[in-house]
Amino acid sequence: MTYQSAYGSSYRRHRHRHRRRNSHYGVLVALILVVIIAVPVTFRVVKTVAGAIFGGENQLVYQIDNSKAYVDGKAVDLAGAAPFRDSSGTVFVPVKSLCEQLDFDLTWEADSRTAVLEDGKNTLRAQVDNKTAQINGEDRTMSAAPVIQDGTTYVPVQDVCGMLPCQVSSTEAAQGDLLIIVRSNKTLDEQAIGKIADEALKVLGPSEAQLDSSSVLMRTDSDKLLYNGQVHQMKTEQERRGVSVVDRDGLQYVPLEEGAAALGATATFDGKDEWTVDYNGVQSTVRNDGKTRVDGERVKGGDIRAFQDEESGRFYVSAQLFAALLGKSYTGLEDGAFALTDMPLDGFDSQKAYLSGKCGGLTQAVGANVPEADVYIALTFDDGPTGALDGYPSGLTAYLLDGLKERGAHATFFMVGDRVNMFSSTLPRLVSEGHELGNHTMTHPMQHLTGLSTDGIRQEITSATSIIEEKAGQPPTVLRPVGGGVNSDVKAVAKELGLPIINWDVDTQDWSIRDKESVKNAIVSKAQDGSVVLMHDLYTTSVEGVLAAIDELQSRTDKTYAFVTVSELAAVKGITLEPGVVYNGLTDKVAQQIADGTYAPTEFT
Repeated sequence: MTYQSAYGSSYRRHRHRHRRRNSHYGVLVALILVVIIAVPVTFRVVKTVAGAIFGGENQLVYQIDNSKAYVDGKAVDLAGAAPFRDSSGTVFVPVKSLCEQLDFDLTWEADSRTAVLEDGKNTLRAQVDNKTAQINGEDRTMSAAPVIQDGTTYVPVQDVCGMLPCQVSSTEAAQGDLLIIVRSNKTLDEQAIGKIADEALKVLGPSEAQLDSSSVLMRTDSDKLLYNGQVHQMKTEQERRGVSVVDRDGLQYVPLEEGAAALGATATFDGKDEWTVDYNGVQSTVRNDGKTRVDGERVKGGDIRAFQDEESGRFYVSAQLFAALLGKSYTGLEDGAFALTDMPLDGFDSQKAYLSGKCGGLTQAVGANVPEADVYIALTFDDGPTGALDGYPSGLTAYLLDGLKERGAHATFFMVGDRVNMFSSTLPRLVSEGHELGNHTMTHPMQHLTGLSTDGIRQEITSATSIIEEKAGQPPTVLRPVGGGVNSDVKAVAKELGLPIINWDVDTQDWSIRDKESVKNAIVSKAQDGSVVLMHDLYTTSVEGVLAAIDELQSRTDKTYAFVTVSELAAVKGITLEPGVVYNGLTDKVAQQIADGTYAPTEFT
């Protein structure tokens, strides 16, 4: 009995301890479940509290027009949804990334196109295209309405963050164009903002404003460089034409003296084997063998090279060496372009894409088939091409091309799409002989483009471009509206389609006064260096008159004359033809006005 009693007593004690242990396990399991369920909320609370106390968490830094953001010391890809500033200065950010990085819950109500942001205490409702938002059921008016662009919903960040517990600070465009957002009620002081901005810029790179003010853009085969928002031609005071960047053995080379002059620097040769460059107070030396010293320090590298062209006598330095002379870094871009920037752009894809897009003004250098001259004149012909006429079995346009070829002259032909459809045989010849293709609308509407809707303007231009490209193998590069008539719609569509608007400063009135001598005299007496002359290749008097004018001017001994296309004339004058901008003549005066920012052309209506 004792044994059994003892055993039984021991068994009961064991069962009691087992029940207590099971109850402990149950409590433990319950606690684990509570923790598992609560972890996201707890983590969010802890993270938010940490941000409020330490300012080191829940920090989000955007850079305007950059598709990456700065979060917790690293870059976060925004999948192309870059923040932007609208015309009124309001900054918009993608609402999805805002919520993801600051730990707000986001719900999208598709029917009403409303974004709902929640943080546990506050609920913000912001509807697309509606300036009225609700915070905890109370209406608030925002400075701008949310918008959808390319499938992404953007919200005005200052308004949204002002209704939620977030602090927003920003830097000037020249200091990085940053937007610093901290999920905290604590106001950031200037020291904290500066520290965050410095760290963010190391990851995000320079702003577009910083790039615009400090970068030098160049391209192989172009005699121009872009600096501080201005296009400069690389030439010395003694040269009428620019000198282009060349490619040699896989490296791009810059003409040293001409490149330095375009940037306001000087490059002088000692007559033996060394050039001295002065740029922004820094003196450098470059030898024929490429040995380079910048401010006394030797610059080394396999791409630090130089050579002298035996034919022209010009001295060229590699793009990397030229960058070193300017105290900048070299970065290759698209289509043979490159940038010289204050900091390397490796890994900064948004910045490289932005600079690539800025290189459109770096046009080809004028070819060797354009002679040196004292006077350059652009001859332009409207309304063609023509078919066979009595005495001109191949058409007047073909006869004109024969005459231009004999005289070494180029011209720009503004063609009507309907006539191209009927008389297209001369178009391949126009291209092969160095003439320029121009768009003069599809149907030549007599009410002019100014009498059409925006869609009508676009249709006239795009239809003509399509047929010209089909017949010539390449599209037109310039536009002349019917009668030269322009208004804001015409300019906007031309800009959209990438076409400069070329009118004229010398009108021969050949369509009205159909007289050979009248056409000749108008050109000889009125055309000056940089003139654009208006004619039509529809009339025998026009064709005979212009050829006679070329003969007279080319026979003069006091000055030399060259007859060129519009784009060749612009290149000679160092003018970049901008889409949607009207040009009458392309004189030195016009070039100076463009450089000064005072260019205001007379516009025909």
